[in-house]
Amino acid sequence: MSDHAQAIIETTGVVTSSAVKTSVVGGGASILGKFTGLDPVTIIGLAIGLLGLLVSIFSFLINWHYKKKEDQRAQELHEFELMLRRGKCDVKE
Repeated sequence: MSDHAQAIIETTGVVTSSAVKTSVVGGGASILGKFTGLDPVTIIGLAIGLLGLLVSIFSFLINWHYKKKEDQRAQELHEFELMLRRGKCDVKE
C-alpha cells in the first residue's frame, strides 16, 4: 500500500471519529435542551463556561498549594541562615 493511500485512510478515520463525537455532543445537547427548555447552543455555552470556571478554580488551588510549599522552603532556608550567622551550626565552609 502506498504512503498516499495510507494517509487517505488515516485522514478518513480522523474525520469519521470527529463526526461521530460531534453528533453525540449535539444529540446530547438537544436532549438536555428538551428537558431544560433551553436551546442546544445555550447549553453548550453554559457547559463550556462551567468547565472554564472549574479549570480556573483548580488552577488557583494548585498554585496556592505550591506557593505555600515555596514559602515553607524559603522560611526553612532563612532559619538555617540565621543559625549559621549566630554560630549555632557545626557546619564548616
